[in-house]
Amino acid sequence: MSEAGYDNTTFAAFGPISLTSVDQAGHEIGSNAARLLLDRIADRQKKSVQVKLSPTLVPRRTTAPPPG
Repeated sequence: MSEAGYDNTTFAAFGPISLTSVDQAGHEIGSNAARLLLDRIADRQKKSVQVKLSPTLVPRRTTAPPPG
């Protein structure tokens, strides 16, 4: 059995467990949100923008290939 978490918090990499996790690029999401907000405040007529980011898997000790 494998176990995976989401958000890839700092604690996921700690200790003997070392949890496999999905990293959703929180810092990049935050910086994009701040930039888009400031752009919108500066120009209220500016069109909406959609930013797509892809999450990444951070494999650690809680997942392994299936037994074969």
